[in-house]
Amino acid sequence: MLRLIAAIFITFTLSLSAAHAGSPAKVIDKKQAVTIAKEAENGKVLKISEQKDKFVVRILNPKGRVIDIIVSKRTGQVEKENN
Repeated sequence: MLRLIAAIFITFTLSLSAAHAGSPAKVIDKKQAVTIAKEAENGKVLKISEQKDKFVVRILNPKGRVIDIIVSKRTGQVEKENN
């Protein structure tokens, strides 16, 4: 009986790992990228460019400076570039 319970537990655990491994990676969409960028830099969104693995959100901040916020599509990580 104990072996049967152990076998069921192992089968269940392996099936969960296989299901998790096959799940698609988290991908940030354009709307989420804008939200993330606006949290990083206050201002008006001027332009959104989509590249292979990132979004570039151009923001005009309240001081009149244009800032490019780079948002990773895969992780949502932010990088700022002053123009």
